[in-house]
Amino acid sequence: VIGAVSGGVDSTVAAVLLTKAIGDRFHAVLVDNGCLRKDESVKVLQRMREDCGVNLRCVYAQDRFLNLLKGVTEPEKKRKIIGGTFI
Repeated sequence: VIGAVSGGVDSTVAAVLLTKAIGDRFHAVLVDNGCLRKDESVKVLQRMREDCGVNLRCVYAQDRFLNLLKGVTEPEKKRKIIGGTFI
């Protein structure tokens, strides 16, 4: 089972529950899109792996996202670009 995590409460709780339910068959993924707070992906990885025991992998996709967002100023357009790139 693969699940996306953001480091927020909802995805963290879901990841911990899935890990407890199915163990190492759960694989969590965090996408660092370059729009996270400074060092947030490092902190999320550390907390989820060490404190929560979640099998978490980070995909470092900052270049891909930031290149698509370059020059875009309209928030709604940014949201659509980010959402479309995730999918």
